[in-house]
Parts: sequence; C-alpha cells; structure tokens
Amino acid sequence: MTESQRALAMRIGLTGLVLLLGMVGAVALHYVAEVRDARRDTPDLVAAAFDQFGSELTLDDLSVEREQMLLAVQDPTFRRHRGVDLATPGAGMTTLTQALVKLLYFPDGFRQGVAKIRQTLIAEYALDALVSKDEQLRLFLNIAYLGHEEGRAVHGSADAARTYFGEEFQDLGDDEFLALVAMLVNPNSHKPGTRPSRERLERIRVYLAGDYTPTALLDQEYRAGDSRPGFAARMLMALLRIITDADPESA
Repeated sequence: MTESQRALAMRIGLTGLVLLLGMVGAVALHYVAEVRDARRDTPDLVAAAFDQFGSELTLDDLSVEREQMLLAVQDPTFRRHRGVDLATPGAGMTTLTQALVKLLYFPDGFRQGVAKIRQTLIAEYALDALVSKDEQLRLFLNIAYLGHEEGRAVHGSADAARTYFGEEFQDLGDDEFLALVAMLVNPNSHKPGTRPSRERLERIRVYLAGDYTPTALLDQEYRAGDSRPGFAARMLMALLRIITDADPESA
C-alpha cells in the first residue's frame, strides 16, 4: 500500500468513526429526551389511567399472603429493584413496573424490539423513580390487562374477578386468585378454566410450595429444560444492562 493509499484509508476510517460517534450521540440524546418527556408526563398518565379504568381496589384488598403470591410469580424482586430486573431466575424480561410502562406510555400498543429500550429506560428513570412501589402495585391491580371477553378488554383484577368467576375480587378463593395471576404471562391463551391455565396453575403451585426452583431468567413456565435466551435476546439484555444500572449479580 502506498503512502497516499494509507492516508486515504486513515481518512476514511476517521470519517467512519466520527459518523458512528455522531449516530451514537444522536441516539443517546433521543432517549434522554424520551425519559425527560416521560418524567414530565408521568403524574398525568397515572391519573388518566385511574380515571379510565377506575381505582376500585386498594392494597387493603390484597392480603400480605396474596401480594407475596402475585410478586413471587410476576416480579420476585419488585420491592427491591428500581424498575428493571435482568437477573432473577423465573422473572422474565418484564417486571411489574415495565408492564405498567406498556400500558401507560405506549397508547398505540407495544411491539417487541427497539421499543424494549424505551420501555426499560422509562421503567427505571421515570415510573419507578417517581411513583412509589405501593402506588405501582395499586395501579397494577386496577389497570392490568387480563384478556378480551366477548369483544371487550378486561382491565384490572376487580373486572377480571367478575368477568371470569362472577365474584367480587375480595371473595375469590386462593385458586381463583392464582388463576388470575397465571393469566398475566399471556392473558388470552391462559383464561381461567382453559387447559393452559390449569397446567400453568399447577406449575405455579409447585413453585410456590418451594418444590421447584427456576433455572434461568426466562424460566417463567417453571419447567425443567433449556430456557436460555437466544442470541438476539442475549444481546438485547446486554444492551439493557449497559443503559441501566441493572447489575446481573445484585437482584
């Protein structure tokens, strides 16, 4: 390679580096703005959600034992994490806080992929930073999506109790309550009384009894076997750990 060719290659390399850094900087500024806007909008979004779906249930309607059941399945480190948990076996990639972010900040629906970055950043730096854990749990009880029934979206545990069991939430038995919890992984395919619901409910009972220990982050079905994420999921989790302070050893 001649001296002029080496100089040209160096200029091209430097130009590419500058362009790459510029792109990274632009993306970073974009997400900084997203989080800033989310923090600004959070109080109004929470109030609007209660206005739309109601605030019928309070934490007094959820016994300590049932709160423990719900969190053990849905978000084991809810009371300790800052909106994100990418380490706890069985937790999956969506905390209770992140589930709320889907409902509050994605009015046109949530699609997996790049949206996961925005969801995760908002969960840690906006919703969890500004809304107490008790308020998040109360919000979840009242607005969580629990399937469609007869063409109508079911939101909140009170609505779900009446829709699927014909009972008030406070009157549900433990098995009925757990059937609602079992729905959360996939509300429309795990409706109470269906085969997927019964099978998942049995695995949840085994897990809650301490007779099964999840083997990996994505082992939400409590089944022995390979629940390791694929390459794309591993890369996404690595990126999410970088852009948040989610320490894989601390959860």
